[in-house]
Amino acid sequence: MPGWSKALLPLLSRLVAAAPQARAYAAAGHRSQWEALAAVGHTVNPCNSRLHPAVTEAGMELESNEQQSVQEAYTPDSQCFGCGPSSEAGLRLRSFRVEGGLQATLQLDKKYQAFPGIINGGIVSALFDCHGNWSAAVALMDRACLPRPPLTLTRVMQVDYLEPTPPGENLVVRSSVARVRESEQVGGGKAAVEVSLTLHQVLPNGGEKLLATGNGLFKRLGALRAL
Repeated sequence: MPGWSKALLPLLSRLVAAAPQARAYAAAGHRSQWEALAAVGHTVNPCNSRLHPAVTEAGMELESNEQQSVQEAYTPDSQCFGCGPSSEAGLRLRSFRVEGGLQATLQLDKKYQAFPGIINGGIVSALFDCHGNWSAAVALMDRACLPRPPLTLTRVMQVDYLEPTPPGENLVVRSSVARVRESEQVGGGKAAVEVSLTLHQVLPNGGEKLLATGNGLFKRLGALRAL
């Protein structure tokens, strides 16, 4: 082994030994930040989700046992066609926290058909667009200990339509956060989040059929959501 490699071994050993302590310090820092937000009057977990880091990291109690969707919790007056709780003519997607992302269940009305028995592909894309944006915004909120999700917009979205999506059937939209890209620009770039998405039909036997998959890149604009 070269001499310089031997000299690095003690340093590497110390770094490995210090890793658990560093993680503990980071977790303690997050705990104190959530607690500080609550202390100045912020409702840090309006979804009442057991998966919010205020619960998992800070050990804070839920305010009630009734979980809300992220849309209802943070933007109840939104008129967004895809996910606005106040959009009477919209899809009114309701996304809930799950491990690593969000999940929503819904049925689509036959008025969204392109052909009999087949939902228009643009509706599926709208579901992915809204669900993916919320997944990215929640991931950034959790990462930075913010009281509300930041505003994100779709940069890139690719959708693969594998099977026709039927109206009037139970559907499940799932997302998982693949990666958070920190900006490489000096002094002002914004983070972006890569999100993977799937749409499933729930079958009568309890199984699922994969109807569509999507991959999106969602860019943070900076402001907190206040729709």
